[in-house]
Amino acid sequence: MSSISAIWLMCCWLPIPIWLALRNNARFKKNIVVGVTLPREAHDDEQITAILSGYRRQQLACAIALVVVALAGAAAGSVRALAGPLAVCWSIWVLVACIAPEVIFARTNARLVALKGERGWRRGEKNGTRRVTVVDIGAAAQPRTRISNAWFLLTTATSMAPALFDRRSLPVYLLSAAGTLATWAIFRWCYRDRSEAVDTNEALTLALTRIRRRAWGRMCLFTAAAFSFVSWSQLLFQGSPTLYLVGMTIPAMALFVSSFAIEMRVRSLQERLTRSSGEGFYIDEDDRWVFGLLYFNPDDSNLMVNDRVGVGTSINLARPAGKAIAAALALVLLCLPLTGVFIAEELSAPVTLELSGQTIRASHVLTSYEIASDDVESVEVVDRLPDMTRTFGGAADTFLEGDFSSKEYGPLKVCLDPEVGPWLLVRTKGGTTYLLGASDSVRTATVLEGLRANER
Repeated sequence: MSSISAIWLMCCWLPIPIWLALRNNARFKKNIVVGVTLPREAHDDEQITAILSGYRRQQLACAIALVVVALAGAAAGSVRALAGPLAVCWSIWVLVACIAPEVIFARTNARLVALKGERGWRRGEKNGTRRVTVVDIGAAAQPRTRISNAWFLLTTATSMAPALFDRRSLPVYLLSAAGTLATWAIFRWCYRDRSEAVDTNEALTLALTRIRRRAWGRMCLFTAAAFSFVSWSQLLFQGSPTLYLVGMTIPAMALFVSSFAIEMRVRSLQERLTRSSGEGFYIDEDDRWVFGLLYFNPDDSNLMVNDRVGVGTSINLARPAGKAIAAALALVLLCLPLTGVFIAEELSAPVTLELSGQTIRASHVLTSYEIASDDVESVEVVDRLPDMTRTFGGAADTFLEGDFSSKEYGPLKVCLDPEVGPWLLVRTKGGTTYLLGASDSVRTATVLEGLRANER
């Protein structure tokens, strides 16, 4: 399977959970449907039902179209000449997959907001020009049951433990430990959010608040455990590329599945517990949510707030920091096509190897090695690439670059074209081992001849 086909296949399933989550927004939870708060009488309204049915159909059609395009990209990836254009198309596809379902959500939200105004379902939530924020102080003051901090300390220690046996991969273990510590910080921060008030039912507020906090705790703990698993996979499986890939993939997939399951479970509980709400007094904060997606409230000093449905959080765009974060995220999304251009460049750029004067130079895009010929202890011709696992760097059909590890040769600095052999195994007097090879076998042979001539 080509690298481009693998990239498409790794992403082709992403529209499915996005579709499931957005489709779920067409069910009333906390009196909210597709980001619009409506009274109890609107739940069975024929026009509302028709709009929601159309919304579900559009989201399904969008998801199917995105998956079909991704599978077509994976199939076309077997054609080497299409690798570069397909890499650019993939990055554009990712951008569309992120934006298109949200556009459908925003359009449906706008239709429901207009209908809400026509039916006179807007609630007076303002005092003059000042918006009113409703908080259940009694619920916020209730004692909070937390997962013990000891679990996060344990996962941090577990993430660092492999460093006792493998100092070469210390950066990986440090990153994993940093991830568990960051998760711990998020876990402590999430309990500062205000309670989940829906109406005057304090018992309901307490229940919804406990559900959200319990879900946050579980998600944070699962994330910390996933970081620990990555550390041990790095230690145990680095000699086997297949097991290493499995060891890195399993925690990522397990974390995604568990987080998605928690999100959907919380939504289900929110729907069930608030089914009888929406009559008499109920909270309507629609004026603070643009298209039901973007939170803008100048009267709220918080930068991050709870999403009204599920367990997620949103940025308060009325705060200067919120605007800066939103601008940065928008810039990242808009720059996604450049990622495809960079991948296309990496796939098409040849790996070069030359002996210039008394220096061996190997390079490919962002990777470059220079070895003084006087520092070379030995040079060996390798006709078959060893089994290697990547510690840091890049890998594709046309190049391998960066830090790798193999049982046969130990840690390696690699810069080569895996399709063009033989390759040169260069050991230096400083103890560093390089595995090098140009995309042009003649260049590799020329460097080998030059090194042997220098030895004579």
